[in-house]
Amino acid sequence: MTAHYDVYAPRYVSDEQLPAALYSQVLPGLFQGGTADDGWVNSPAPLQYGDDETGFDAVLTLFAWAQPFGWGVEELRYGFMDAHPRHADMSRVVEAARWAHQRWVCGQRVLIRCQAGLNRSGLLTALVLMLAGMDAAEAIRLIRSRRSEVALFNDDFVDWLLTDAADALGLQPSDRTPQAA
Repeated sequence: MTAHYDVYAPRYVSDEQLPAALYSQVLPGLFQGGTADDGWVNSPAPLQYGDDETGFDAVLTLFAWAQPFGWGVEELRYGFMDAHPRHADMSRVVEAARWAHQRWVCGQRVLIRCQAGLNRSGLLTALVLMLAGMDAAEAIRLIRSRRSEVALFNDDFVDWLLTDAADALGLQPSDRTPQAA
């Protein structure tokens, strides 16, 4: 395996490196983002009626304390910690990636979100991109170029993407060829 030293983020993250927007488009119809500071379940929020105004069709929420999305949005929730992959049920993480990928390739606008919109959402967005034909390093580079230079700064997630994700996704070597973004 080729060393991909360029896909590891710096250990220190400054406020200037954080994304200014709550979510970013990685590819047409595929978005990666976080949860607003007042978007936690313990934050008071007005009841909303009618359709959701964000324009998302499907949302994959990876932060357990995020408020649910609005009306008319299909949402899958699987909260797990931003820690080493061994602390999460990675088979369920892969299932969640397949759920998001299926909706995205069918033309839906899909948001993958966690708390800050960097690590957990980056991990799942990378898996979706790998299901679409990218290799792990290419997916990480694309996410960093579209979301933030420090997206996926959890080196354990990067290691897992580079070494174990293709097998976890059941990708054959012929499925691992880079695709144009």
